[in-house]
Amino acid sequence: MLFMLGKLIVKGYGLLLAMAVGGLVFANLFGLIAFFVLAQEWVSDRLQASGGTESVLWWMHCGWFVGAGLALFGTVTQNQKIKKRSFQVSVDHEDEPETPAPKKQKKKRRTKPSGILSSIGVFSLFGGFLGLMLGGSLVLFWFSLTYSPFAPAGWASSVSVEQRQEPGSGQTKSMMTTNHPVAFYLFGTPIVLGITAGALAGGIGAAMGKVEDIE
Repeated sequence: MLFMLGKLIVKGYGLLLAMAVGGLVFANLFGLIAFFVLAQEWVSDRLQASGGTESVLWWMHCGWFVGAGLALFGTVTQNQKIKKRSFQVSVDHEDEPETPAPKKQKKKRRTKPSGILSSIGVFSLFGGFLGLMLGGSLVLFWFSLTYSPFAPAGWASSVSVEQRQEPGSGQTKSMMTTNHPVAFYLFGTPIVLGITAGALAGGIGAAMGKVEDIE
């Protein structure tokens, strides 16, 4: 039951993440196209009175909806194909006669109780890595939301695109940056919680003798 619930949560989170990436990519694409179109003299003269920035934002919002919709459609379609393939494979296996699989002898591994400090260190690193992955995805959600029409006031204005030069290669890449505190909290909080939870789990598990090292 818990496994199925966790599987549904992971699939739902993956779907939302795909929609966020699609919305972010297409919002930037539509905004770039709108910027070059509005930069033409015959267009800019007509839109100068009404404000060209609002027109670019409108196109970016449209691109966000298009990208999120395409990601949703593509993910659902791919999941349906995977389900059909797995169903066909299961039917083919049912038709085939069952053959007894050879029994493999399991080798016994010698283990010893893990030290508390080493267990805390390993579990802290693992928890911090999971927190880093979760924090990165939450920041991606935040950046995508800033390009959507659902962003609160002040979020979009805090995002800027900077050209930064990579050390060694000399190539320049465009990077999205922000100084909004919500983005920092979304990124840092899961890392701190992951390290703390990992340290507690490792320390308690080692103290109870539940964590073992392979000799």
